[in-house]
Amino acid sequence: MTAPIAVGALPSPADPKSARVAQLQNTAKQLEGVFVLQMLKAMRATVPKGGVIDASNGEETFTSMLDQKVADRVPAQWKHGLTDALMKQLVTRDDASHAVAATSPTLAPVQPK
Repeated sequence: MTAPIAVGALPSPADPKSARVAQLQNTAKQLEGVFVLQMLKAMRATVPKGGVIDASNGEETFTSMLDQKVADRVPAQWKHGLTDALMKQLVTRDDASHAVAATSPTLAPVQPK
């Protein structure tokens, strides 16, 4: 489900906000891929089993691998997918949580007894 990250693909640590947004974007894309994979599994579950030739373990493995590849690539083709909606919510919440953390006084760590 995860794609390899190219060297230099992530923003520099000097800009933590853009690094955080890139991390949220990557996570949202992965979640969208999981959603598509679950949708494909549910669709395949509606197809009746059996027939002239029963599916072998190899065919089930191939189908599972095919579904995984489709789930990795389909979200990139959507113009307004789940990632866009997730990013709107996640960035807003992330900005709000950082604003609260910046304005609240730092608390002394609790010492274990």
